[in-house]
Amino acid sequence: MALKPLLKSKVDELFARWLSDPETQLNLKENLRQLCQGESITLQHLTSPKSSSKQSPRLRPSSPPYSPNSTKLPNPRSPRRALSNKNKANNGSPRINLPNSSKDTSKKVTLSQDHIDSTPSNETLVESEKENNKNVISYQTGTSSVQTSVSGGRETEKAKRRENKAQISNNLNNVKVPQFYYPYGKPVINSNRDEHLQKALQEIGKLEDGKAYKQHMKSITKACDLPMYWKALLFHGSGGEKQGYITKDSFTAMWKRVFLPCHDEAARFVKLAAKPDCNYLEEDDFFILIQDIVDSHPGLTFLQEAPEFHSRYINTVIARIFYSVNRSWSGRVTISELRKSSFLQTLCVLEQEDDINQIMDFFSYEHFYVIYCKFWELDKDHDLYISREDLARHNDHAISAKVIDRIFSGSVIKGSSLKEGRMSYPEFVWFLMSEEDKKHPTSIEYWFRCMDLDGDGVISMYEMEYFYDEQMQKMESLGIEKLPFEDCLCQMLDLVRPKVSGKITLADLKNCKMANIFFDTFFNLDKFLDHEQRDPFANARDFDSDVSEPSDWEKYAAEEYEILVAEEGSNDQEEIQYEDDFEPDDEDLIQQELKRVQQSNNAQFLDSNNKEDDIYDFSSNNLGY
Repeated sequence: MALKPLLKSKVDELFARWLSDPETQLNLKENLRQLCQGESITLQHLTSPKSSSKQSPRLRPSSPPYSPNSTKLPNPRSPRRALSNKNKANNGSPRINLPNSSKDTSKKVTLSQDHIDSTPSNETLVESEKENNKNVISYQTGTSSVQTSVSGGRETEKAKRRENKAQISNNLNNVKVPQFYYPYGKPVINSNRDEHLQKALQEIGKLEDGKAYKQHMKSITKACDLPMYWKALLFHGSGGEKQGYITKDSFTAMWKRVFLPCHDEAARFVKLAAKPDCNYLEEDDFFILIQDIVDSHPGLTFLQEAPEFHSRYINTVIARIFYSVNRSWSGRVTISELRKSSFLQTLCVLEQEDDINQIMDFFSYEHFYVIYCKFWELDKDHDLYISREDLARHNDHAISAKVIDRIFSGSVIKGSSLKEGRMSYPEFVWFLMSEEDKKHPTSIEYWFRCMDLDGDGVISMYEMEYFYDEQMQKMESLGIEKLPFEDCLCQMLDLVRPKVSGKITLADLKNCKMANIFFDTFFNLDKFLDHEQRDPFANARDFDSDVSEPSDWEKYAAEEYEILVAEEGSNDQEEIQYEDDFEPDDEDLIQQELKRVQQSNNAQFLDSNNKEDDIYDFSSNNLGY
C-alpha cells in the first residue's frame, strides 16, 4: 500500500533519525560483521543514550531474551541454512529448539517431511548468501551516505544557531538600557548643593564659637534654600538635640549623609526625619516638626499659653497626615507616598500664610477644635478613650450598631486598643473624617472594609442585606415608610454599576463618584433620608461643575465650628447674666461707697455743729486760743 506524501516524508524523517543514532549504527555494523563472517545475528537491546533503563520511543522494541540452553535461530532475513545433524531425531526428522520462557526449554517442534523436501540445497543457499551480502553492503553504503548528509545538515544548523546566539548576546551587551527607577530621586546635573552647603557653613561661622543654637536655624535653613519649617529637622539631624547646638563638622556630616545620596525633596525629608537605616516615616517621626510649628508659627501663638493642648493638636495633625498620605494603610509613610501627596507643598505654604486656619489640609486649628470637642463630648470619663456605647451616642445614635461592632472588631484599623473595646483619639480622627466625607479615597476604603464581612474584596448582596436590615428596623420604629431591600438593591446597583453583576468591588465604588450615597444607605439613617429628599439630579450637577468646591469635610468643619463658637458665646453670656443677677458691678459698688461716705460726712458735720466746745478736749484742733 502506497503511503501518502506527507506520511511518507514523516516516515523517511523518522528512519533517518533512527539511522543517525550512534547506538543504531553500532548495532548495524555488528550485524554486518556477523553476516560477513557467516555468524548468526544477535539482536541487542537498543536503549536511549540519555537513559539506560528506559527504552527510547524512536527505536523498535528489543527481542525477547533467549534461553541459555537453546540454540540460536538463524537470521530471518538471511537464506535458510541446512540444519545440523545433531539436531535430527532418531526417526530422521530434524528438531530445533525454539526460544521459550525460562520455565520450559525442553519443548521441541518437529518439521514435516514435505517441509524438509522443499528446503533448498546447499549450493543454492551459498549463492543466495553471496547475493544477500552484496545487498547488505550496498544497503550499508546507502545508509552511510544518508547518515553523512543528515549529520552534516544538523551540524550546519547548530553552527548557525550558535552564530545567531553570539550575535544576539553581542547586540544586548552593546545596547545600554537607561535607568528608569530612582528610589531617592533622579540626579540633577547642575546641582547647587555644594554652594548651599558653603553658605550654611558661612552662617554657622558668623556665630560665636562657631556654635549654632536652635534660634539660629532659621537663617541657616534659608541659606540652604530649604523650607523654613525644616529647621527643626536640620537641627535634630545634625545632633543638636544631644549637644544643644551644632557645629560646622556636625552639619557637614549630616549634609553628606542626607543631601548627597538623595536628589528630591521627598527623599531628603524622609532621610532627615526617619530613624537611622529606615526609608519610611512613623508617627513619632513627625513630633519634632509639628512641635516646632506650634512653637514658631504666628497663627498658633495663643497655644503657647496652653501647653496642655500641644500634644492634642500634634496628635490630630499627625493622624490627618497619615489619613491622607499613607495610602497603603501600613502605618509607615514611604518616599513614594510622600511624593504623591501634597504634604510638602502644604509645608511650604505654611511658611507664607500667617493664618493657620487657611491651611485646610492638615494644620487648621478650627478643624482640630471641632474634632477634639466632638471627642470630648463622647469621652465622659475623659481618659482619652471611648467605648462602643460612647461611639453609639455620636450624632444622636445615627450610626448603625452593626457598623460600630465592625469598627471595634479591628477589621478596619489594626489598633491594639480596639481589640480591648476602646477607641483612641487618633482612631477617632480617622472615624470622624471618614464619616463626614465619604467621597475621600481613604473614607471609601474605610467603609468598604466595614461592609466586606468575609474579606473577599467584594460586597455581595448578602452583606448589603445584613446592614440594611437594621436601617429598616429603625424606619419602622420611627413610623417611616420603609423601602424594601429588593428596591433598595436595584437602586444601589444602578447607582454603582458594578462590572460584575451583583458584586461591588472597591474600584466600582471609587469610579461611581457617589460612594457617599451608597454607604449612607446602609450606615447612617439621617443622611440616607436627606439623600432621599434631595433633588436626584443635584449630585450629577455637582460632579459636572468645573468649579472647585470645598470638600464635605471642610463644609462640616466650618459649620460645626460656628455652632461650637456660638454655643460657647451663649454660655459665656449666660454666666455674665447670672452674675448680674446676684453680684453688683464694680461701678455700682463705687457709687454705693461714695454715697455711704457722703452720708457719713454729712452726719459728722451736723454733730459738730450741735456739740459744745470742751476746753479739755485736746483731740480737737480748735483749742480756744
